[in-house]
Amino acid sequence: MEVLQELVFLIGKNKKRGVELLNVQEDSNLFRLFQGVLNNEFLNDADAYTALFKAKKQDQNYQKLKHSLKSRLLDCLFLIDLNEPHYNDRQKAYYECYKNWAIVKILLGKDARNSAITISHNILRQAQRFEFSELVMDISRILRLHYGTRKGNLKKYEQYNALFQKYERLWMMENKAEMYYTELVLNYVNSKATKPELEEMAAKFHEEIVDYLEEDDSYRLRFSLYFIHLNQHMSKNDYEKSIEIAEEAIEYFESKDYQATTPILIFAYQLLVCFTQLKKYEAGRKIVELCQGMVNEGSFNWFKFQENYFLLAMHSEQYQEAYRILVQTFAHPRYTYLPAPVIEVWKIFEAYTHYLILINKIKLKDGEAPSGFKLNKFLNEIPIYSKDKRGLNISILVIQILFLVLNGRYELAANRIDSVRKYAYRYLTKDHTYRSNCFIKMLCKLPSTHYHKVAVSRKTGDLLKKLYQVPLEVANQAHDIEVIPYEQLWDFTLLSLDSSFHRAHLKRKKNGLA
Repeated sequence: MEVLQELVFLIGKNKKRGVELLNVQEDSNLFRLFQGVLNNEFLNDADAYTALFKAKKQDQNYQKLKHSLKSRLLDCLFLIDLNEPHYNDRQKAYYECYKNWAIVKILLGKDARNSAITISHNILRQAQRFEFSELVMDISRILRLHYGTRKGNLKKYEQYNALFQKYERLWMMENKAEMYYTELVLNYVNSKATKPELEEMAAKFHEEIVDYLEEDDSYRLRFSLYFIHLNQHMSKNDYEKSIEIAEEAIEYFESKDYQATTPILIFAYQLLVCFTQLKKYEAGRKIVELCQGMVNEGSFNWFKFQENYFLLAMHSEQYQEAYRILVQTFAHPRYTYLPAPVIEVWKIFEAYTHYLILINKIKLKDGEAPSGFKLNKFLNEIPIYSKDKRGLNISILVIQILFLVLNGRYELAANRIDSVRKYAYRYLTKDHTYRSNCFIKMLCKLPSTHYHKVAVSRKTGDLLKKLYQVPLEVANQAHDIEVIPYEQLWDFTLLSLDSSFHRAHLKRKKNGLA
C-alpha cells in the first residue's frame, strides 16, 4: 500500500488534474480506490478491500484493481505538467532529459536510429549544461557507437569517445565521493550520539577527493565533497568552522547559471543547526526565511527543515511557534510515509511539546483538544532510539522522569531515577555526554530532598553551575540531544515541584512512619 499511497499523492496533489490524467469513470472502483487513498480514507489494504469489495481478506479482484491503478499512475508520470511554479529550471531539465532518454532507448530498441540520435543530441546539450554527468556519459557512449559503427565518421567517433572517457572518470569520482558521504551519514540515521571517531575518517575522505578538482568539477561531486568536509567538523561540534564550510557551499551553488535549490537548502539546514547551538537565533531565523521560500512542502527535505526549525523555536523559547510547527508536520498527508527514524524524532518532539502544554508554556486555542499523548504509548513507539544509549535515548529518559514528577508520581519517579543513575554510570562517562551527565545527576537529587523545591535548588547548585560553565556552544555533544536546553528544562522542573509532598513527608517522619 505504501507504494500506491506515494504514487497517488504525487499524481493527485492537484486533484482535478490527477483525475483527468487517470481518465477513469467516477463510478468505478478504480476511481474509488484512487480517491480513498488520496483522502486518507484507506490507510492500508484492509481499509481498501473492505470498503470496495466488502471482503474480509484480500482476493484476486482487489490485487488486480491495485495493480491497474499503479500502472495508470506510473503512466501519468510522463504527463506531469513541468510548468508548475514549484519546478525550477534544473528540475524541469532533469525530468525532460530522462523522459526523452527513455524515448531514445525505446527508439533504439525499435531500430528507429535516426530519430534516436537526433533526440540524443538535443538531450546532450541540456545534460551538459545542468551537469547530469551519468546521462552525458550514457549519451556519449551511444553517439560514439553510432558514429563509429554506423557512420564510420572518425572525427565524430573521437569527439564522443573523448567526451565519454572524460565523463566516465568524473562519474566514477562522483560515485566514490557519494559512497564516502553515505558512509558518514549512515552512522547518524539510527543514532544521534556524538561520533568523534568520524572526524579522522571524513578528513581522509576529503583529502582523497579534493585533489580531483584540479582535473574536473561538477554539481554532484561538489555536493558530496562539501558534505564530507562539513561532517569532518560537525563530528567534533566545531560550529564556527562548519558555518564557514556551509556558507562556502551555498555560495558555490548560488554561482551556477541555474537554480541549485536542493544543495542550497541542505547546507542552509546545517547553518540552522549551527546557529541554534551557538544561540545566534536571529541568524537562524534569517535562514528559516531563506528555506521557506525554496523548500517544496511535503518533500523529505521539507520535513528535515521542519525538524531544525522546531529545535530553533524550542531553544529560543518560542514554544508557541514550536507547537505550530509540530501540528503542521503531523497534519501533512506525507508524514505517515516518512522513514521510521524520522517519525521517532517527531514522537520525541511531541513528548516535549506535551510537557510544555501541561506546564502552561504552550497555550491551546479555545476548543482545541490536546494531542491525546500517552506516556506508555510514547515509550512503545520509539524502538530505534531507545537503543541509542548515548544519543536520543537520553532525551527519552529525561522526559519520562519529568512527566512522572509533574504528575506527582514520586515513587515511580524515584525508581526510574535510580535506574537512570545506573544508566548514566554505565553509558554517560565521556566528555561528549558531560551535560547530560550533569542534568541526570541533578534529577537524582530529587528523591533524596523529597522533591522540596528549596532543598533541590540548594543541593543542585554546583551541578547547575557546571552546566552554565559548559554551554551548548562549547559542549562536545550531539546537537540533537537537548530538545530544550537543560538550563531551561531545569527551571521547568523546579516549577513543577509540589511543596505539599515535602510537608507530607515531614508529617510522616514526625509520626514515625517515614
